Amino acid sequence: MGLSTTLSNALSGLSVTQSSLDVLSRNIANSGTPGYHRQSVNSLDYTGTSSNYAVSSGVTRAFDQSLQVHYTNEVSDSSASSVQSTYLNQLQTYIGKPGDSGSLDTVFGKFQSALTSLTASPDDYSTRATAVSAAQSLASTLNELTTQVQGLRQQANGQIQTDVDSVNQSLASLEKINTKLADQNIDSGSRATLLDQRDQLVSKVASVIDVKASYRTDGSVALSTRSGVGLLDGKASVFQFQPVTNISANSQFNTDDTQNGVGKLTLLTPSGLSLDLVKQNVLQSGELAGLVNLRDNTLVQAQAQLDGIAAGLAQSLSTNVTKGTAASSGAATGLSVDLSAVQPGNDVLINYTSGGVAKAVRLVRVDDASKLPMDYVDAGGTRVVGANFTGGATGVAGVLQAAIGASVAVSGTGSTLTVLNDGTANTAVNGVQTRTTSTATQNVGLAVSLFVDSGNAGFTNSVDGKGQKLGFAGRIAINSSILSDNTKFVQATTGASLGDVTRVNYLAKQLSTMTFADPPNNKAGLGGALTGTVSDLISQTMDFQGSTVAAALDDSTSHDDAMTALTSRMTSETGVNVNDEMARLVQLQRAYAANAHVVSVVQSLLDSLMSAVR
Repeated sequence: MGLSTTLSNALSGLSVTQSSLDVLSRNIANSGTPGYHRQSVNSLDYTGTSSNYAVSSGVTRAFDQSLQVHYTNEVSDSSASSVQSTYLNQLQTYIGKPGDSGSLDTVFGKFQSALTSLTASPDDYSTRATAVSAAQSLASTLNELTTQVQGLRQQANGQIQTDVDSVNQSLASLEKINTKLADQNIDSGSRATLLDQRDQLVSKVASVIDVKASYRTDGSVALSTRSGVGLLDGKASVFQFQPVTNISANSQFNTDDTQNGVGKLTLLTPSGLSLDLVKQNVLQSGELAGLVNLRDNTLVQAQAQLDGIAAGLAQSLSTNVTKGTAASSGAATGLSVDLSAVQPGNDVLINYTSGGVAKAVRLVRVDDASKLPMDYVDAGGTRVVGANFTGGATGVAGVLQAAIGASVAVSGTGSTLTVLNDGTANTAVNGVQTRTTSTATQNVGLAVSLFVDSGNAGFTNSVDGKGQKLGFAGRIAINSSILSDNTKFVQATTGASLGDVTRVNYLAKQLSTMTFADPPNNKAGLGGALTGTVSDLISQTMDFQGSTVAAALDDSTSHDDAMTALTSRMTSETGVNVNDEMARLVQLQRAYAANAHVVSVVQSLLDSLMSAVR
């Protein structure tokens, strides 16, 4: 081997070592940089006829595609879980935990205690004032909780807009990076940097919406949702969001755009196709999916529970129960009730026995034709039938007869509804009673509309239109007549003795015994509607929300643990280990020194030869 060959070999070693040192220094400098992937120099050994030498063939970036895909999926799931646990934890803070000062059950307990105290001394002004004040506090608590729930929905809607802007920016940046990666003339170091940026942007997109990444041989990436909707393939799709200015309890998602009260979230593909992401259930994970679920389901459900509590409060105190009077026709016997006081939302309860089986039917006045026919079994096991009362008792009797069948005979004349057995021991009409809302504070029965709707309107729980219950927790207030004169709270008739406990006892009993049951598909239930007294509704709501928050926090913790494990593995597989790099540095320094020594020796020999020639 000649001196020139030896020198060439040594210089090639110096060149490869220098390139390796440059990459090593870059690795160490970026050891704490999020998303940076470890780099290394590819070197090729060539064997000639009389020599061996090394050539650098570019920079290799550490990358595990399978691990990256797993990581990307977990980013989406973790983001969806995290945003839901954050919002629900905040909701529980508002509602409070059972027994906490200021929590819903504590405020209700104070009102119930004040009402009980009032049964002992209704003639005492301070006791009456305390009861009314407790009622005001309860109404204000429900109002405030509604404001907070709707505030969370509004916040979620605003965050959707922020996410849409963020994901559009990330997709646009990815489109540009894909274009640069397609350039085969780009140097390997710059390519490695672009690939780092690519993966960071993919993760950023995944945090917003679930993505499926397809990596190509040139390093570019195509993105679609898990459901197969394209997000990036050559050109990027564009997310569009048309928000509403203010969200209230009445603002709910509807597949009918004219009825939709929460805004429209769509995806516009490069081909011009527009997809409604919510209607078509495109969102499976990611922060967007979590926010949409909160806005349209979880928080709507919480509002429905609050509305159910508010409705129960109002109805417990404002409902006059009128039992039916005896009626007969030949051998058939039963009961009759007057329907003239039944308002939309009020009902008639029928209890009868047929073939030894006890049955219950609740006949509800429904004037909105779009809500009819109505026939379901509520969470308490009572059959609920809706009927239009505007045509009088005859039309109502026809609806009820069709629902019950021939086991009992139902008839109507004017405003009188009559339910009779079949004249044998096979059937028995055990009870028929109307439940009507008090229309004034005095002289209309023992009930009183202490809790009222907007404009001091009585709460009848009408289901017409969107239904009076919807958003009622945000509107519930105290009857202005009672606020100005609290004697009307205890005096059922004008001029009656303030010491008469008849009304107060009736109200206290109604509050503790009157039960309510949601339809089985009511959003307040989610797999099991709320049922029971007002106290039960409050307990079930607080327990449900507590369980929901606990489940969300557990799920979030589980995903956090998974992210921690994946991040650790990503760091191990593709990140920079400074200790390893320092060990490599020692090796490179020795290699550099050895090659430099060879160059020095060759240089000395060449100098000696040149001197001899001269």
